[in-house]
Amino acid sequence: MGFFDKWLDGMASDGGSHPKYTVDLPEAEGIVRYRMTFYGRVQGVGFRYTMKLEAMNLSITGWVHNNYDGSVVAEVQGENKAIRMMIYRMQEGHYIRIDEIKVESIPTDTREAAFSVK
Repeated sequence: MGFFDKWLDGMASDGGSHPKYTVDLPEAEGIVRYRMTFYGRVQGVGFRYTMKLEAMNLSITGWVHNNYDGSVVAEVQGENKAIRMMIYRMQEGHYIRIDEIKVESIPTDTREAAFSVK
């Protein structure tokens, strides 16, 4: 476990106001792409726009969309560490609460160059 991973683990378990949810991603090197479904307080709290801002800051491409069942689905592409950091940062707000994330590895899209909100 590297410095970044230890730091994230420490932030998630300190019992304070820091995020409590971290995502387990498959071990992978280089650019990866995941379809992620987020459950919790993820609609009506700025989740999609927060994700877009963090994705742009971390050079992550993809898209995010609200589902009718109250969950949010996103396809994110970038390095694993950047994706984990994006999810960590998204939980720093007072309103977003991620209770669960379902993750599916999917093929990368070499033509994609930005992150969008659908």
